[in-house]
Amino acid sequence: MDFKKLSVFLENNGLPAFRLKQVRDAVYKNFAASWDDIPVLPVPLREKLKSEFRIHAVEPLETLVSKKGDAIKFCFELKDGLKIETVLLKLLPEKWSLCVSTQAGCPVRCPFCATGRKGLKRNLSPDEIADQFLAAAHYLKTTRKHHIGSVIFMGMGEPFLNYDSVAEALRAMADPDLIGLGQRHLSVSTAGHVPGIRRFAKEFPQCNLAISLHAVEDELRNDLVPLNRNYPLSQLAKALKDYILITKRRVFVEYLLLEGVNNSRSQTGRLNAWLRTVAAPKYFVVNLIPYNRTGGPYKAPTRERVKIFAELLEKAGLEVTTRKSLGEDIAGACGQLAGK
Repeated sequence: MDFKKLSVFLENNGLPAFRLKQVRDAVYKNFAASWDDIPVLPVPLREKLKSEFRIHAVEPLETLVSKKGDAIKFCFELKDGLKIETVLLKLLPEKWSLCVSTQAGCPVRCPFCATGRKGLKRNLSPDEIADQFLAAAHYLKTTRKHHIGSVIFMGMGEPFLNYDSVAEALRAMADPDLIGLGQRHLSVSTAGHVPGIRRFAKEFPQCNLAISLHAVEDELRNDLVPLNRNYPLSQLAKALKDYILITKRRVFVEYLLLEGVNNSRSQTGRLNAWLRTVAAPKYFVVNLIPYNRTGGPYKAPTRERVKIFAELLEKAGLEVTTRKSLGEDIAGACGQLAGK
């Protein structure tokens, strides 16, 4: 919701300033999703506000729950009719992580990603990003009495190509008077947008940075992550080195495993060597992501080949995790969001 416009509306209608705080607390603290969810407001005022303001800038069209119940995907409609997808992931009992979108579509066009094949429709506004959290939090509160413990900017779109809106949404999520998540519970994933990484280091040094790397050879990475043509690995390495010097924070390295493309034994050695040109191994957590089917030509490696890849990296001194695929049965896993 645009609270600046609401403030002007209330003032123009001669209403006291405390009404704005009542609405803000109801939306951000109690996760009200409709004006009827705010009974502290007089009925005539609620009726008037219904005709003037939508509480959320996103409207839920469809909610899909995975068979195991550990992933929930929302399809939201925006005011102009475009659609985006957002996913809740149950990583801990009663504590969920939310993967939010920052663009309708994506201009990077990674060939293994369903979002990329859609191309870019437009950037999302700060409200459209933050309201994905509010709508998902309302759903959890009313259906399970659970809450969201962390947010990952890793849904549809490249966050740093919409930096200003992402930054405003991050501030709303970290503001104790609004959503109030700790900055270390907020993560932004980028395909390697160097100017964005540099701004992020200065403006959000306590938030987490994740890099969708997938290859450490420019020729291969140009194919897998076309943004590499603008910001090749040499520039990315320098930006990450400076990021670590400024923040003293670890970087989460996302590496999608594609059978026969980037999962050979020799590529573990190249990945280890490239990371060491940036910083000591203690500054990295390598997150291996077995490929989720998106209709492209790629195949996922077997569990055994994933295990071997992980063990070789661990022997080289790197901390390694393998992402558990959640929500594949509802097309809600990594790379599968398309927005319909």
